[in-house]
Amino acid sequence: MRADRLLSLVLLLQARELATAPDLAARLGVSVRTVMRDVEALSSAGIPVYTAQGRGGGIRLLDTYRSGLANLSRAEGAGLAVGQSRLAGELGLGDALDTAIEKITGAGGQALRGGLSQGRRHVIVDVDPWMRAGEPVPLLPRIHDALLRGVCLSLDYQDSDGSRSQRTVAPAGLVAKAGIWYLITSEPALVRVSRVRSCTALPSPAVLPADFDLDAAWAMLRDRVEVRPRALSVVVAAAPDAVAMVRRLLARHLDPSDDGRAADVRLAFAGPSHAVGSLLGLGTRVEVLDPPAVRDALRTAAQAVADLYSPRTGSSLSRVNSNSI
Repeated sequence: MRADRLLSLVLLLQARELATAPDLAARLGVSVRTVMRDVEALSSAGIPVYTAQGRGGGIRLLDTYRSGLANLSRAEGAGLAVGQSRLAGELGLGDALDTAIEKITGAGGQALRGGLSQGRRHVIVDVDPWMRAGEPVPLLPRIHDALLRGVCLSLDYQDSDGSRSQRTVAPAGLVAKAGIWYLITSEPALVRVSRVRSCTALPSPAVLPADFDLDAAWAMLRDRVEVRPRALSVVVAAAPDAVAMVRRLLARHLDPSDDGRAADVRLAFAGPSHAVGSLLGLGTRVEVLDPPAVRDALRTAAQAVADLYSPRTGSSLSRVNSNSI
């Protein structure tokens, strides 16, 4: 409707000191000619909007004028709920988030615009963990759409071991954890979005338990992953110049009994394979002192790696036995 477009135009002009007609046309999804007609209509209605010709010109609104309304669309509200630009972009809400911020900034005036500009200059929010980029999630907008419409999804899912399966799920919510997207289903269960190979929205409604609470479901699912039983105590000796690094890299495995001062580091793992997977990459920076079973498992794993690169055996991975990592 034209009235909605005119209000959006006012809010976009409030957010900027100067805007060009082509830029406004792209934001509003109309032609440049339509923007100019809308500017004339606003001026006729007493809104203090005017154009500046020539190089550096454009459309301006007196900064003293405030509409007091943000007039956000549903998509813009959803973009604000996500907040972080990269995550909003993966949901297909990147442009909506940008427009919502502009509208709110415009409604808030010069002080808010200055604060936002200053904040962007001095603070960066990066949701990805170190040394790992975000996973491609091309199907995320489709999954998000089914979630908003409250319908079930048929998923072609690939597990971490590579096996494929068909699943029909009732989507309950989405979580972005350390840059990785997960779908929470009604059971509740976690589905890693990057492992969904295809998905189809079904006509059947997604029925959730009457007492379903997304925050509580996420807390329970997160604890299943993070609070695993770690009954295996492992003591390692760290090289003198690597103690700080070892403690930092293995911080989540530190045993509560470790006092943080000795060169010998006390760790807790779920089992020998868990310990080997975490320690092998540290090479000679650490030596397992106890228990002997972990020492033996590490020796076997290290020998498998050495055999892989031995000139006698070549480089075929098919020669690596089942004890390799």
